Amino acid sequence: MAKVPAKMLHLQSAQMLLRLEKCLRKSLPESLKVYGTVFHMNQGNPFKLKALVDKWPDFNTVVIRPQEQEMTDDFDHHTNTYQIYSKDLKNCHEALSTSDVINWKQHLQIQSSQPSLDEVIQNLATTKFIKVKQTQRILYITPEMAIKLLPSLPETKNLPPGYSRPKASNQEMFQV
Repeated sequence: MAKVPAKMLHLQSAQMLLRLEKCLRKSLPESLKVYGTVFHMNQGNPFKLKALVDKWPDFNTVVIRPQEQEMTDDFDHHTNTYQIYSKDLKNCHEALSTSDVINWKQHLQIQSSQPSLDEVIQNLATTKFIKVKQTQRILYITPEMAIKLLPSLPETKNLPPGYSRPKASNQEMFQV
């Protein structure tokens, strides 16, 4: 018997998105990619994204993606971008394999701050006979921002004042 695609729940109300943001903030730094996107969604949603969860309010897996009508070019992996956060890798695998939330027929990007999701994505791609290319990016964050986001993070408590400013010899690297 074939599995019927499960539906992830689309969080549409402002109250739900604010609650999601608050919950994700408690899971920093693992949830950083999704948290930041939900934060911007709560500031007017300039990119017209939607937030999907496996269940509400006690979610395990969150997927942020563009609206379907925005994803018209199957070869535009910049538009066809998904952000994923999950508290439970088994649940994430099940939610993504039994739902149609990701259009695997398109060139796409899946972004996450959780290295543990690499195996889930690789396994899903293998079952769908899709080749994936994994890349890693490093996020640099100032100590002040780290303290603001994670006041209990022990590494940020003993930083000397002015630590976030690049040394004169490195300033050209940080120019925008």
